[in-house]
Amino acid sequence: MWSSRKAFRIHEGLSDMFASPFTRIVRKCSGTVALVILAAFPLTAQSPPATDSLAIQANSNRTPAGKLNGGVLTLHLELRQADWYPEADTGPSMKVFAFSEEGKPPQVPGPMIRVPRGVEIHVTLRNLLPTAAVVHGMHQHPGEAGDIVQIPAGEVHELHFLAGVAGTYQYWASTAGDLNGRHPYGADSQLAGAFIVDPSETEQPDRIFVIGLWRSQPDVVTSQDVPVINGKSWPYTERLTYAAGEPVRWRWINASDSVHPMHLHGSYYRVDSEGDGERDQIFEASQRRMVVTHGMRPGTTMATFWIPAAGRWVFHCHLVAHFLPEMTARNALVAQPERIHEHGSNHMAGLVLGITVTGKRLAVASHGRTRKLRLLVRERPARNGLPAGFGYQLEESRKLVSRDVTAPAPPLVLERGRPVEITVVNQLDQPTAVHWHGIELESYYDGVVGWGTDGRKITPAIEPGGSFRVRFTPPRAGTFIYHAHLNDEVQLGSGLYGALIVLEPGAKFDTASDHVFIVSRGGADELKAPRLLNGGSNDPPTLYWHRGQRHRLRLIDITANNPALFSLKGPSDLIQWRAIAKDGADLPASQAVMQDSQQSLWSGETYDFEYEPQEPGSLRLEVGSSPTAARPWKIVQRIEVR
Repeated sequence: MWSSRKAFRIHEGLSDMFASPFTRIVRKCSGTVALVILAAFPLTAQSPPATDSLAIQANSNRTPAGKLNGGVLTLHLELRQADWYPEADTGPSMKVFAFSEEGKPPQVPGPMIRVPRGVEIHVTLRNLLPTAAVVHGMHQHPGEAGDIVQIPAGEVHELHFLAGVAGTYQYWASTAGDLNGRHPYGADSQLAGAFIVDPSETEQPDRIFVIGLWRSQPDVVTSQDVPVINGKSWPYTERLTYAAGEPVRWRWINASDSVHPMHLHGSYYRVDSEGDGERDQIFEASQRRMVVTHGMRPGTTMATFWIPAAGRWVFHCHLVAHFLPEMTARNALVAQPERIHEHGSNHMAGLVLGITVTGKRLAVASHGRTRKLRLLVRERPARNGLPAGFGYQLEESRKLVSRDVTAPAPPLVLERGRPVEITVVNQLDQPTAVHWHGIELESYYDGVVGWGTDGRKITPAIEPGGSFRVRFTPPRAGTFIYHAHLNDEVQLGSGLYGALIVLEPGAKFDTASDHVFIVSRGGADELKAPRLLNGGSNDPPTLYWHRGQRHRLRLIDITANNPALFSLKGPSDLIQWRAIAKDGADLPASQAVMQDSQQSLWSGETYDFEYEPQEPGSLRLEVGSSPTAARPWKIVQRIEVR
């Protein structure tokens, strides 16, 4: 149960690492906080909006705004205040500022601007708000962040410009007097829209998704977020349906002030371009990357391509704070002694899309007898300065792989193409579920309770004393994760996670040269819990490597909400290592190159690197925050090369 006294913080140190204002959350429910919230944002009753009340419509970004005629787009936009319903249209609402087309209801996100390159755009901007507004991104692209339009209350500005270079961009506005900052608190939070320039008059067969974020208070320490996709929060986000094998193209725009590591279940997706809202870098084929998790910084964009596999999947932000079932408008607006979980059997809310893929799943080429294991979910005693929590134990042929229940769990080492059957046995006093993060498998076994299906049954929670049998055949070798996917804040923070390593047939996992480094949190309370590296918070045992031996470093971030910066350093700071894989997918030769040995990871990401020391000496693998973070942290893994 969510405690009114329980608090946690997300994104600590991100503003220092990436020079953007990120979020820290502390959930409280005191009467004082509730009065502040209600005074600023009155809760609309649980009934349909009155006919004389101006309600904001969710914008699916399917229909371009304005009129395109003879190579000229004419668009009349207004900025106005209205009631926004981020969940059901009859649910809680808040007063926000929004863009609208003249004579039409306001929309969140704002009306989509979509034109072929070479088009001339004529825009009128009418400010119907009671305050001045600063509009960004309403110009030719690529553009400059400083190219803004200031519009006093009640005034109209007219703009004429060419669309510019093909790409994914955005426009947005602020009324807080800050010419550059996004303001997710309150009224300003949803003033953003997509600006798409197509390479030709034939519109691309893709979908546009804009990420938004509403924050309950300006004090981010005592705030709660309501994150949305195209104006709605799960389970009210659009449900998508595709056919297996059908090419899918998406464009994503992060119009919030927060990072979002976007994670796809069941398949990889390819990142074809990245931008900052003003410029868009469209990658050459050799520079595209296959991922299951990709971090989007504030204000950034990406274009993606993927081939879906049959099943029911989710695509969501991997920050636990952005998909917890408690992240609802009701909980943000109403004083409650306990936060209410009200979002159905799949235990998620916020930045989540549900995807149904019809058809049949292609069989994976397999060999050998099915390997059978048991994964025991147990309580973990306090040890080495860490509080008691949960953990996994692996059992095979009636023998425990490790004597103790540990966090992280022992690496689960599998073989590409060899079928495996894992019986998860829940010995806790609460339900659980296990997600096989990055593994391509049937959605019934994917671990999303109440959503995954095999066509006949829906993925269940594993109740206390119960078990669930998972079957899959790993189709590729690489570095993956297995972790809890229910009550994530508590269960992840308490130790339910481990590395999942898939090797090529016949290969052996040699810990002398193959090293797993997992960064996590040492407890469910993110205000107090320390960061951990392989389960320890400081002075991990020294590793001894041999010169001339090739070492593989498997880096994993499975914190609930925090990033980590990995650096391998020699006597004179950074050395060079070779990139191998991202999220378990081997990098193409053009990307598998030597580079400075520093890599940031977001929650849910894995990276693999190779390093071959040529001389004896001392090395340091440093894991931590930016050196300029307000509350810096660092763990040093010492390595002696002989």
